[in-house]
Amino acid sequence: MPTEGPSLRRCETADLSQVSRVERDSFPDRPYTTLDFVAYLLIAREGFIVASLGGAVVGYVIALSRGREGVIQSIAVSPEARGRGVGERLMRSAIDHLSRSSSRVRLLVAAGNEAGIGLYRKLSFEETGKVIPGYYPDGDDAVEMERELGPPAQ
Repeated sequence: MPTEGPSLRRCETADLSQVSRVERDSFPDRPYTTLDFVAYLLIAREGFIVASLGGAVVGYVIALSRGREGVIQSIAVSPEARGRGVGERLMRSAIDHLSRSSSRVRLLVAAGNEAGIGLYRKLSFEETGKVIPGYYPDGDDAVEMERELGPPAQ
């Protein structure tokens, strides 16, 4: 793969087969389906962002705005692109998108996902204290994290 960073852009229908591959590689126990992604294209149009390296989609994020609260619905980076700043770039893009309409953003992360929790802490997310036992297919708990965004930039 090239050494330059990923390029980010809004997801298009033509990207969905590659997005689905990233999803299956990242969440083999219970991946979103292509139909799920089609639905997210409709409801999160501007907040469904893909990262590509060398023309190949290597990650995505889905950021939804629900009133004044934003939600990171899902984020995934293909195993071969991890550790290269792709997830951080996607998250920063999602936060920027959500800050236009939301004053806070929340997400769920697996309690055992130390890399993810570390990234979210780096981006000023904090644990809310809410834990959903056995949320993930492997039995791992989900930990809720949030970040204040300030007043929406409208």
